[in-house]
Amino acid sequence: MFDPNRRNRNIGTAKQGRGSKNRMSIPEPEHGAHEPWERIGDAREEERAVGNRLLRFFFQPLRSDCVYACTVNDIVRVLEHVPGDDWSGIGAFLFRQPSRKEQLLKPVWGRLAYAADLVRSDKRVVYSGPVIVLEAINPTVPIKFGKRLSLRDMEELDRLRRDGHLIKSDRQHTVESSLESCRTTQLYRTLLHELGHWVDFLQRVEKFECGSDSYKKLVERFHSRPYAEKEQFAHSYAERIRTQLTSSGTIPFDRQNGSNDWEPSESPLTL
Repeated sequence: MFDPNRRNRNIGTAKQGRGSKNRMSIPEPEHGAHEPWERIGDAREEERAVGNRLLRFFFQPLRSDCVYACTVNDIVRVLEHVPGDDWSGIGAFLFRQPSRKEQLLKPVWGRLAYAADLVRSDKRVVYSGPVIVLEAINPTVPIKFGKRLSLRDMEELDRLRRDGHLIKSDRQHTVESSLESCRTTQLYRTLLHELGHWVDFLQRVEKFECGSDSYKKLVERFHSRPYAEKEQFAHSYAERIRTQLTSSGTIPFDRQNGSNDWEPSESPLTL
């Protein structure tokens, strides 16, 4: 029987919403505003010819505790051995310095933006189109997984182990990295994974010649597919290309010096 004098045991707890207003979170962009990775500020730019195409590379300034694990020359060398049709349409790569809050709450190795507008601090658009973003990393900070892992998390831990990261399991799973293991992950897996997403998009959307309305419907249908289905395609593509490049002796290779290398005075992490 309901007793109004009995105190609700959820009062003052997170279950009833306590602390939700001051919980740290990454601000969502306003409607119509550019995504955080589109705002490149005073990033430096370089153009490189790969095959018969001209690619643009943008580099945001690094914080003192971060470094870019791979260089422009690393990216170019891998692309030279990937089928050109697989990255047809991608015209830019962004080496991005994420904020401390992003690295703490939502760290990523990289991402593919299917249609991005890279804008300067003065709101001037310097590039419009597909872009692959590779994030700066701090290899001295461990990556932590909870003790209870989903199947997807278990598969990711196994991939990180194969990339050379050290996995320690106690009350939780801790991934300890080095600059070389981070480079392996970003160059031989993340880059190819994002290319896999683009190949998926080319096969399901771009290969069909249709009007603007039909094209919009194809794009909506593509993005409405289950997340697991899209990730599985990208993982399979990355694994297949990585196996081919390894068998041919193309990868692994030593780190190639590039224009996005930084002097020790600018970053305490030696390259």
